[in-house]
Amino acid sequence: MRRSAARCWLVCAIVAAIGPAAPASEADAILPESFSAPQPLRLNDKSARQAEAIARYLQSIFEEETDGPDKAVETKRKVLQLDPAFTGLAIEVAHQYLRHGETAEAISVLKDASKAAPADATPALALAAIYLRQLQKPDLAEKNAQQALAASPESAAAYETLWEIYRTTSQPQKLDALFQRALKQKDAGAAFWLSMAELRARESAPGAAARAEPFLALALERAGEDASLLSRIADCYASCGAADKAAPLYRRALAQRTNLGGVREKLATCLLRLGDTTEAIKLLEDIVAANPLDLGAYDQIAQLHLAGKNFPKALANLRQAILLAPSDPRRHDDVIRLSIGTGDMTGALDAATEAEKRFPKHIEFTVYRARILSESKRHEESLKAFEQAQERAEKGRRDLLDSDFFFSYGAAAEQAGNPAKAVELLRKSIELDPEKAARACNYLGYMWAERNENLDEAVLLVRRALDSEPDNGAYLDTLGWIYFRQGKFQEALVELLHAAELLPGPDGVVFEHIGDTYQKLGKSVEAVLYWQKALREDPSSTTLPAKLDAHSSRVVQQPKPAGERQQP
Repeated sequence: MRRSAARCWLVCAIVAAIGPAAPASEADAILPESFSAPQPLRLNDKSARQAEAIARYLQSIFEEETDGPDKAVETKRKVLQLDPAFTGLAIEVAHQYLRHGETAEAISVLKDASKAAPADATPALALAAIYLRQLQKPDLAEKNAQQALAASPESAAAYETLWEIYRTTSQPQKLDALFQRALKQKDAGAAFWLSMAELRARESAPGAAARAEPFLALALERAGEDASLLSRIADCYASCGAADKAAPLYRRALAQRTNLGGVREKLATCLLRLGDTTEAIKLLEDIVAANPLDLGAYDQIAQLHLAGKNFPKALANLRQAILLAPSDPRRHDDVIRLSIGTGDMTGALDAATEAEKRFPKHIEFTVYRARILSESKRHEESLKAFEQAQERAEKGRRDLLDSDFFFSYGAAAEQAGNPAKAVELLRKSIELDPEKAARACNYLGYMWAERNENLDEAVLLVRRALDSEPDNGAYLDTLGWIYFRQGKFQEALVELLHAAELLPGPDGVVFEHIGDTYQKLGKSVEAVLYWQKALREDPSSTTLPAKLDAHSSRVVQQPKPAGERQQP
């Protein structure tokens, strides 16, 4: 209970108990010439009860401050026995009983308060909440909520309680009737109508926006130019998906109070939904210009630039946000991911290293550093970082040691020239998540194909990967290359040509594999054609020029097929 309310009750009770003072002239006339000791003050029964209630309440305050609320609750209960209409205290005592699981005592206190003060809706609402949430008795909850609504017809809290009851018990007809009843409160203010609109907007069923509209219109009609109300009405329209109606209301609110917190950002979100990204970014940049410490604006600008695929500007704003809030690991994570996505491995490594120092307990940043080092071909450093991450994760973050972790670790080991370690780690990745092991199966199969070893097991692994993703061109290339290593050149060619068809774009490695296979089949013309395609995709190749030099002359010297010979 608020102390101000308690003091008000205390003062009123003291005045009522003592009664009005006698006028000075009357007192002078009553007093005898020789003053004698006054007779004891006698109070009527009502005043006596009030006086005792005051005394016990003062005692409960002292007990609460010295021994805690549990000590004071019984004294407060005695106050309520003397004055059950003290509803604020009744609510406080009921909450105390509920915290200790004494639901029956809480209900008893609230029932007494509701009976003693029928015009006060608060006890009845508290009873409704107990019956609905603690006891799962919606019928009794509805009865008390209806009693509260009868006592206070414009009580938004009573409507919200009934709304919760009807939603919980799936009674749409009663729900609609409730809001029809609300529409009859013609003298209600903007806050009431807005509360009704917010309830309708919270309904997930189709048409929630249309059902909220009549209440929003009434709220808007009575809101005038109150910036806070206009902003809340706009919020409700925005939550209903009506950005076109929310945006002008946010502008009106800002016209009244330019420093209204968060409204510019919400307006920017509406503009984005309306497809006006340029104005949204400009609005947020104005916010940043006026307040360079507005963290939320930097975050929003970054998201807008991400949506527009302007990654450099998105990164710049994320980094600015980190400068303002360096203690939030999520922003560091965003910068690392975006840097990796844009191919800025130097920036990604710097960000991961900084985050690792700042958040030593977040092993994820060590994993990031390990993966980035591997991508940057700093393989020995990468292996050390993976080893550190595994050692630390085993002490308390074993959830990080999943199939993805061991796949990345295994790939790094293979790139570092440690095939035995790579096999161990890739097998671990497959074992941890057999249902999603296609990538690891393919990687291990291709590694063995490149090393020309364990080819029979390699075929089984790649076929397992293709069972999950039959149209994966990379996996078909691996299968074709294993067949090539096994000397099954015709089978290899079928798979490799199919792989080239399925891949999203030209691939120099696949073209080189096809050329090698054609060469083994004795088809030098086709082999040279595919090697040339491969060289166009990979001009830095060290193997292709030698192959072309060795076979191009043979192609030139070959006679043309009969159909292509020049006619005399």
